[in-house]
Amino acid sequence: MAHVVDDQDVKQGSRVAEPQLLLFEETEVSTAPLEGLHTSKRGRREREGVHRWHSYYAGYAEQFVLDTLDVLGRPGDFVLDPWNGSGTTTLMAEYRGYDALGIEINPVMVWHAQAKAPQLLENRGETLDTAKTIVARAQEIHGEARDAPRDELLEWVALEPAQALVALKKAILEQTVEISAPAYLSKVLQPAAAGRCHASKRRGFFLSALFQLLREVGGFRKGSNPTWLLIDDEAPSVGADVVFEQFTEIATRMLGDLARSARRAETLGRVWTVVGDSRAMEIRDDCIDLVVTSPPYCTRIDYVFSTKPELLLMGYTADGVDDLRRENIGAPVIVDKGIAPEPVWGRLCNAFLEGVAQHQSKASRSYYLPFYLQYFRDAEQSLREIGRVLRPGGKAAIVVQSSYYKELELPLGEIYVEMAEALGVHAEIGRREVVRQHMAHINTKSNGYASNKVYYEDVVYVEKRSD
Repeated sequence: MAHVVDDQDVKQGSRVAEPQLLLFEETEVSTAPLEGLHTSKRGRREREGVHRWHSYYAGYAEQFVLDTLDVLGRPGDFVLDPWNGSGTTTLMAEYRGYDALGIEINPVMVWHAQAKAPQLLENRGETLDTAKTIVARAQEIHGEARDAPRDELLEWVALEPAQALVALKKAILEQTVEISAPAYLSKVLQPAAAGRCHASKRRGFFLSALFQLLREVGGFRKGSNPTWLLIDDEAPSVGADVVFEQFTEIATRMLGDLARSARRAETLGRVWTVVGDSRAMEIRDDCIDLVVTSPPYCTRIDYVFSTKPELLLMGYTADGVDDLRRENIGAPVIVDKGIAPEPVWGRLCNAFLEGVAQHQSKASRSYYLPFYLQYFRDAEQSLREIGRVLRPGGKAAIVVQSSYYKELELPLGEIYVEMAEALGVHAEIGRREVVRQHMAHINTKSNGYASNKVYYEDVVYVEKRSD
């Protein structure tokens, strides 16, 4: 298990009484390209409806995506989100009539994104009939053999509801299919990827219903960190009959959520979501017109762990979940301690890394420096890929947030700008706003090193200019 250290490790030696922020020199920031965009921060209403299907901390506002498409997109453009998460980019692209592809490393979020298919509304009766068929088949499976789920799952769900959930999972996989990527993707996917099968949108819909049911009957809860789950030993258990009944109720509710969401649709495009890695996308060169995305910020959020119960239900082992965590950019696990800073990362990035390396805090060199080196290595690989797949003239809007290591400011937006420019594409801060709610605020000790911290959310504007 990789070592994870709390953000407030005690400094070696004495601390100054009134620490000062170690800020980088003021950088001139232009916000012309995207200054009129809606904020990317979700409002309260955007945590309801289809957004209630999953607990995903990092989602951004639908209106932000729509504004970005309106400002940067053109009819016929192909849209990509290489960190698709809960699927806001792909869903809004679909509602605006674009063809789009979402790539996401966590299969749970791929299934949730696939579930948001307005096509399922074309025959709601058939969808509900399928839900009832799944329940009937699950009841048969449950009655024939109540196999004991793995102990790893039983840490999160009591035995009886766990058996019913596993039966439902088996029934869903029997009653739905995997299909090849749609034909329209052949113009952007590499040949091997184009022939690969993925969960159909119907399968995604019912798996999303299953995961929501798991959240309702599972014995776990959120901690103060919204991406970290805690086992709740006092959570009441429910019977299998209740589990089966709730599945149909959730599917019915989801169709209502979809209907309300689809009111935003102007004309439907074609979208698809696949499991993949932003650092090595199976996409052809020079074929993407527009990227709208938000990578993991440099704040050690563990997105994979936040879906651990769902992954265990789908057959992952605890070790398999940890392996997936290690593949996720920005997770608080150290995979490679042999990474060195690169000039292509830019002046700001390397100055920050030097500050971390020289910091007196106990774990600065042993944990935090390797974490940041790992993050920026992965960010470089991902930006290289975005530059590779964008066509000449193609554009990107990349949402990131600044943060701090102790009193050291980490100006992530400006670092992405410098890195992208070094990699051969034009980049600038297209929009900036001060962040009122930030992950750092969860830690009440975060102001111990300095009290006047200001956090920014930047939209990095990227353009692959023609020679």
